[in-house]
Amino acid sequence: MTAATSARVAHGLGRRSFLGLLMASGALALVGCSSGTSAADVPSDGVDGVEGSRLTFIGDDNFKPYRYVETADDGSKKTVGLDIAVADELASRLGFTYEFRPMSFTGTLPAIQNKQADFSMALASNPEREETFDFTQGYYQPRVGVLTKEGAELRDVDALDGCRLSCMTGTVQNQMLTELCPAAQISTYDTADQAMQEVVAGRVDAYVCDGAEGDSMAKANPGLACTLLPDDETSDYVGVYRIMGWKGAPFIPAFDGALDDMKADGTLEELIHAWVGPDFSCGA
Repeated sequence: MTAATSARVAHGLGRRSFLGLLMASGALALVGCSSGTSAADVPSDGVDGVEGSRLTFIGDDNFKPYRYVETADDGSKKTVGLDIAVADELASRLGFTYEFRPMSFTGTLPAIQNKQADFSMALASNPEREETFDFTQGYYQPRVGVLTKEGAELRDVDALDGCRLSCMTGTVQNQMLTELCPAAQISTYDTADQAMQEVVAGRVDAYVCDGAEGDSMAKANPGLACTLLPDDETSDYVGVYRIMGWKGAPFIPAFDGALDDMKADGTLEELIHAWVGPDFSCGA
């Protein structure tokens, strides 16, 4: 990683705080948040109404290599990863600040829909989501991973059908398995760790997940292996990763313009290579 990239990755990470969820009467409320400031509350005359704004970025912080907690030698913790690096670069270019707050995947969509937070990342769009949310162009092309025990690898969709599988609730992998593997026994979980532990315990044959996430899990857990499903079998279900905001969010067009610039000058590819690996790219 270049010195410039390192500076971008480090930018703004000290602002991390914790977000809780309180579910009552079908409504989701933020717990322990003193200000709750979002783009909807901060007027600005800057770049497309974004410059000077303070936004809230929410998402799972156990989603390596996109967002995860890193512990330094002195015991301090910070959230790092590709999405944090991309958000830092957008903030630098567009003149806004943001606070990252960890939240489970199942809580992310309703919080943004209700404008209790502003944006999340590493999300694919589909017609249903586009009715409720606004998305940027893609910034990263994911692949589907299959995490198994070593020696029990499953390499295509046909091999998955009839197996015991785990995945995260509400994900595109969940939808894909439901439609393509009718004979499979599918168990869904709220966190990636829960889904992975089912593989470790032998209660399922595989955890179907983001490919880079599965690769990170395999490297961190001896005895596990991750294979990538062929793109032509999964492309109808797993789209490019985008930034998602609430419907009508003024920062989404500004993010789009900055992503164009980051692709043109090579910054986005540099960040992907640094955090995910040289075998991955942002795609077309």
